[in-house]
Amino acid sequence: MFTVTDLKQMSYCPRIVYYGYCLPGLRVARTHKMALGAQADEAVEALEHRRSLRAYGLRDGTRQFDVWLESDALGLRGRLDMLVESGDELIPVDYKDSASGFEENAGQPVSKPPRPTKEIQHNWALQLTTYALLVEAVFGRSVRRGFIYYIPARRAREVRFTQPLRDEVMNLLGQMQQMIEMERQPGPTPHRARCDACEFRRFCNDV
Repeated sequence: MFTVTDLKQMSYCPRIVYYGYCLPGLRVARTHKMALGAQADEAVEALEHRRSLRAYGLRDGTRQFDVWLESDALGLRGRLDMLVESGDELIPVDYKDSASGFEENAGQPVSKPPRPTKEIQHNWALQLTTYALLVEAVFGRSVRRGFIYYIPARRAREVRFTQPLRDEVMNLLGQMQQMIEMERQPGPTPHRARCDACEFRRFCNDV
């Protein structure tokens, strides 16, 4: 059974998933960035209990935190940061300890709130779509949208779960299954800038 993080990594660089499943003896140290991200998630969850849902354009709703989701039919499992139920909607929310996508003064006292400056990272949108498919499988209800919450900017951005996004998730699941069954190492990501800070880089001898 794959995790939601596996699918996000498959979109980012398939070798990360390959190393994790086909070379399980490899070990990478938990990075300082990972530790900070976990601390940021905990801090946001504590604040969310007291905040309104205005960041998500909602007047009211109930919130569940650290929601465990698992589906045998999808062969997937994962832990969602927050699930909002508002009216007849179930809305998954994923926290990101990044201001990427907002203007540089995000999170600082300014006269106007930080504005989006670029598209949501595609692998994040795929990750949230994967959570949406799990929510649908577990709760038996359709999910049409979710939010990525940017912790430093204190802003949320909406993701619509379009059919192309859903199809891409299912295609990636099939690719992961085939890659692991055949134990065939995939090529490196074409976006070589991603390799600079990758904890798996020392295992690649062609980047």
